[in-house]
Amino acid sequence: MGRRIHFVVDPQGWCCMGLIIFVWLYNTIFIPKVILFPHYEEGHISVVAILCYYFCSLFCIASLLRASVADPGKLPENPKIPITEREYWELCNKCNMMRPKRSHHCSRCGHCVRRMDHHCPWINNCVGEDNHWLFLQLCFYTQILSSYTLILDFCHYYYFLPLKKDNWVRISFLHEV
Repeated sequence: MGRRIHFVVDPQGWCCMGLIIFVWLYNTIFIPKVILFPHYEEGHISVVAILCYYFCSLFCIASLLRASVADPGKLPENPKIPITEREYWELCNKCNMMRPKRSHHCSRCGHCVRRMDHHCPWINNCVGEDNHWLFLQLCFYTQILSSYTLILDFCHYYYFLPLKKDNWVRISFLHEV
């Protein structure tokens, strides 16, 4: 497994990554400001709920950055093929390089990737043999953060005691904007 840093020059991928980071920043700033901190000040939740939210958010962005810069299993320019394994290699029609079977050529990145799953525009990288587990880790942390946010929203509207009037004015103003 390679640990090389891998950047893809793709403006569409950069836009998707920028959108994801913007949504993450918005949720990391405004969900605690609108839901967590007012309920903490009134004693409805503990500091543990706030810390759990920030830890989930931190794990989510860290796994996004790790998956986006990890080498997916890009094949080297001149691979050394063992004599015993030559029958398991084939020639790529697009880049004219020898590659192992189950490798695919990514038209977006312009190279062959071992055991390529797909090119994901949200991480602006291919998902291949070396970063597949990082992509699954990103999906897991994103699911945890989304579920936790959904539970907090549900509790905010149906379980927690109503906030004081001055907090409702601030919340309604933020939602109208």
